[in-house]
Order: sequence, then structure tokens, then C-alpha cells
Amino acid sequence: MIRIPPLNPRATVPLAVLSYSFCSGSLVLVNKLILHYLPYPSLVITFQLWAALLFIQVAEAFHAIDVDPIRWSCVKPYLAYTIAFSLGVYCNMKSLSMSNVETVIVFRALAPLLVSVLDATFLGREWPSPRSWGALTIIAIGAYGYAMTDEQFQTQGYLAYFWPTLY
Repeated sequence: MIRIPPLNPRATVPLAVLSYSFCSGSLVLVNKLILHYLPYPSLVITFQLWAALLFIQVAEAFHAIDVDPIRWSCVKPYLAYTIAFSLGVYCNMKSLSMSNVETVIVFRALAPLLVSVLDATFLGREWPSPRSWGALTIIAIGAYGYAMTDEQFQTQGYLAYFWPTLY
């Protein structure tokens, strides 16, 4: 297995944020481009998941990674999560096929607002601090401003945001 030396701790967080931002942003754009030429979200997802499986199998064959065998006892506890994740990916792809990239990004930006409320309500976690509430409020105001100027929302109303809302 290939071992990568640890990074400077001060560089780790900014590098992780930049890497995540690059991967997330480029994935949305690439998926939108693919869906433009192949407008079948389920088929695109299937190809992507098979490509990921192939990548894992090839990496294991070259001893670049260790892969544990799949056992039902390990799969069963994560089955509900797997189904929810798959539905989320499908809704994301439908959102990209029916809406523009900006709409999908705005709805992704709203996710922490919903997650923070659900975490506190159902998991007993701490409510966001006043500073966090301020940041979440600014995100919500920005999303509202986006919706008020979005041409698709103005012509189709709430129906324009059906798939992004499910996502």
C-alpha cells in the first residue's frame, strides 16, 4: 500500500476545504454537462457507480488499497442509509437535469440549516451558537434573494424547486 506522509497540521484544514470545494463544484458541473448530452439521470448514476466499483476492484488488484469482503452482517445495519443516499443522489441528478446549477448549489447551501435543526431536535445535539445562527440566517436570506430573482421560479413557481427540495 502507498503511504503518504502527514501534512503540516496548519495546512490540513485549508487544503481539505479547497479539495472538497473543488471536487464538489466540479462534480456538479460535470454531471450537468453529462445530463445535457445523456438526459437519463438513473443511467448516468448507474454508470458512475459501476465506474467507482471498477476503480475499487482495480486498486485492490494492484494492492493499492485493502478491501474487506462484503458480508450481509456488515451491510444490514447500513441498508437504510444506503437507500436514503441513493435516493438523494437520484434527486440531485433530477435536480441537475430539471434546474440550473445555481439552483442546486443554493439548495446545497441550505442543507446545514435543516441539518442543524434536525440534529438538535431528534438527536439531542446542541443548538447552533448565536454566531452560527447569524451565518445560517445570512445563507437563508441569500437563498430567498436568489429565489426572488430566479427566472425559472418566477415562471414555474414552487414546481421549479420540487426536485431540489427533495434533494
